[in-house]
Amino acid sequence: MTQTTAIGIDLGTTNSAVALYDPDRTEAKIISNADGGGLTPSVVYRRVRDERESVLVGAGAVKYVAMEPRNTVVSVKRLMGRDFEDPAVRETRDRLGYEIVGGPDGDPRAHVRLAGAVYRPAQISSMILRKLVQDASRTLGREVTQAVITVPAYFRDSQRAATREAAEEIGLRVKKIIDEPTAAAIAFGLSKRPMERSRVLVYDLGGGTFDISILNTVKDHDGHGQFQVLEFSGDSWLGGDDFDMKIVQRIIDWVKATHGVDPSGDKEFLAVAKRAADEAKRQLNEDSETEIIIPAAYRAEGLVVDVKMPLTRDEFDEMIEPMVARTMTLVDQTLARQGLTPGDISDVLLVGGATLTRKVYESVEARFRRDKVRRNINPMECVALGAGILAGTLHGVACPACEAINEDDAGTCAACAQSLANARTVGDTGVHEVTGMSLGIAAVSGTQRDVFVPIIPRNTPYPLPKPQRQSFYATDSRLIRVPVYEGDDPVASRNHEQGVVRFELPREIDVNSRVDVTFNYTADRIVTVLISVPGTDMVKETTLDRAAPRTPPPAAPEEAPDEADDAQALSRAEAQARDFVTRYGEHMNHAQVTKINRDCERALDALQNGDSTDYRRLADILYTDLLDSGIASELLVAEVATNNAAPETGRRIGESIKAVQQCLREGRQEQAEEQARILKALVAKARKDRVQANHGAQNYDGLLKVMKGALGE
Repeated sequence: MTQTTAIGIDLGTTNSAVALYDPDRTEAKIISNADGGGLTPSVVYRRVRDERESVLVGAGAVKYVAMEPRNTVVSVKRLMGRDFEDPAVRETRDRLGYEIVGGPDGDPRAHVRLAGAVYRPAQISSMILRKLVQDASRTLGREVTQAVITVPAYFRDSQRAATREAAEEIGLRVKKIIDEPTAAAIAFGLSKRPMERSRVLVYDLGGGTFDISILNTVKDHDGHGQFQVLEFSGDSWLGGDDFDMKIVQRIIDWVKATHGVDPSGDKEFLAVAKRAADEAKRQLNEDSETEIIIPAAYRAEGLVVDVKMPLTRDEFDEMIEPMVARTMTLVDQTLARQGLTPGDISDVLLVGGATLTRKVYESVEARFRRDKVRRNINPMECVALGAGILAGTLHGVACPACEAINEDDAGTCAACAQSLANARTVGDTGVHEVTGMSLGIAAVSGTQRDVFVPIIPRNTPYPLPKPQRQSFYATDSRLIRVPVYEGDDPVASRNHEQGVVRFELPREIDVNSRVDVTFNYTADRIVTVLISVPGTDMVKETTLDRAAPRTPPPAAPEEAPDEADDAQALSRAEAQARDFVTRYGEHMNHAQVTKINRDCERALDALQNGDSTDYRRLADILYTDLLDSGIASELLVAEVATNNAAPETGRRIGESIKAVQQCLREGRQEQAEEQARILKALVAKARKDRVQANHGAQNYDGLLKVMKGALGE
């Protein structure tokens, strides 16, 4: 196999970094860019003057974020692989200085307009990648041709495909796309002793994305790290940028209140306010208060507004509390899906610049204990370092048929000519990954056509040992449309459409024939869909066209009212049960959590398979679970009572709930039991003085009916 230079690239929302593995020292190091630094801002500026184009990337482009925001792209990673009509994209159009537009010729993906030209986000990312690769080649004194590139664990397949597309735009060969938390765990794993095992939780909060991954890690007898991904979750639209925007909104409100003008529509103002917000956020990590000063921040109708606004750490903490709380909720959900508790985690890794925020790392330490949180690797560099290690220790792919080692990008085995679509990468570092969401199709005929049918379930190890298949009968038409979705909602259209496969049954094939849909999922997370009719020569194989216009699912015949109502009730019960575990799981034992999670999975299976005769029974089981979970059930009953009690009683119940939870968290069992007795007495009082308003049913409408007995009705 040929010798090449392969690097690891952390292509970040705010900053990017490059690392190279040194086999002699068995360690990776960050490669300096042209400015002598380790981090390159993920910023692109373009201008056209006198018909001459000028493009700046990195530090040279940063000053134009405030000076020419319309011609400067930041946070493009948030747009990668997303449609223009994506709700998250719609939400951010007014927050960014540059224009986000729809694609030409019906391309549904979000594009950006930069100095009059329209670009795909992948093209902007390719400019950043080109800068990173050129700087690395200059520093190393040799050409860089290959890379391992990191992405958020919760990136959908369309977002991963856009990342690969960006690399291919500049001729960079991608050895592997790897999840950022896994890369961080690889960097951390170098410090482990041979045969030392760990169960690691990676809390990765960057500029624009949040990920949690749980991994089993061990060094084998030869000192090679082995990493098994157990579970991951996250939010690809939550990060440090959102912390900044909370401060920006506070600045806007201050200007309104102090000067009577609204600067929120001024792109230049938003850009300088964003930069000042980032500086204030960092300052508040060290100091309890700061002052945001922006001379001549806003000009309008002869008025020049200077900003001089105080901000305390307590105020900032209150602003970001809901977002930090959401990250911890996702952590709890991820642990619960594996039947784990914080005590089952041996090491917690904080990754990403936003984890340097005091409120964030203190929340993680409080949940897992401070001594478990590892700080031996820079959170801004560990993802690139892990990618660099992997880039330097991968040796190719092993043929599934003959086990011969082939080049990373080989399509067929050089020894036996078999396909390498399902080949696993091989090297000194072993990474065993799983799918984060189910991949499947919408039922294509009959009354259940918007039911999601998983073909590759969530948490399936990949590459697949063999393709996965589902069958259906083409009873409606010779023209068949198979929409492919990624997600875990039993309703297909509520998941993320990845593309559509369309085909027509030839005349010689009966319209009622069985049709097989087969998915293959490669090590690069590329989905290939094969449509075939058993007993015939009809085969259609394709990869998904992500640029094709999205179309709504075909209208289905009206469902029987009772069945539709029962399905909706079961879906609501399943959602309420998962919410119950998220909110009160810390007060439940392992068996209670496991039973609810198992019953939720049974409910989803019934919805996915259309087992309508089981809907009511499963909904009753879930509601019974919620009433049979000890102190957690008591807290939920109390919450419902709060929403339906007289104001003063409701206030006292709320205070008592907090007191019970506080005692439980601090391990003061006797005091918790005493507070629980007080809580029960208050709930009993709610039976007597309840008002007639039924607004508490809005969130727990089905549950409230079941709980009437518990509330004395």
